[in-house]
Amino acid sequence: MAPELTDGVVVLSALTLEDAPALVAGEDDELVRRLAGGPWTIATAAAHIRRCADEWARAGPGLTWGIRDAVGGELAGTVEALLRFPELEPGAANLSYGVFPRWRGRGFAAGAVELVCGFLAAETTVRCAVLRIERDNPASLRVAAASGFRPTQHLAPAQASMLWFSRDLRRG
Repeated sequence: MAPELTDGVVVLSALTLEDAPALVAGEDDELVRRLAGGPWTIATAAAHIRRCADEWARAGPGLTWGIRDAVGGELAGTVEALLRFPELEPGAANLSYGVFPRWRGRGFAAGAVELVCGFLAAETTVRCAVLRIERDNPASLRVAAASGFRPTQHLAPAQASMLWFSRDLRRG
């Protein structure tokens, strides 16, 4: 099960089947286009939550948390660390996140990324976190900068459609 992490504003915790309706309700065209590949249904959201629990039980390759508001506990999005990613060397993890529209612009994505980086540095052998961000996504570009990530196009495959950013987790 996913450990609970918090900075006092954001809480990261395991997704539960009770979160399936919130995953569906929180989704907008932006999340579908950038992350999901298609709209959620209650059934697909529940299947995703079960996969997340299975991956936590196996310690990966994907470690997914629900992003929650620390005040009311309401689901505000998700964040995932892929510990094995085909285009990355061992010891590097790909991070991705999605924040529901009503929670955007309030630091939830940057807070979640910071918490995940701290977890990876303390609890895994991951040495480097990577964000792959589409060029037309200024909000995520701001998250990368706010979270201490630096451009690292040398990691990106030739002709990459995304900008790549990395953060060395060994330096705290």
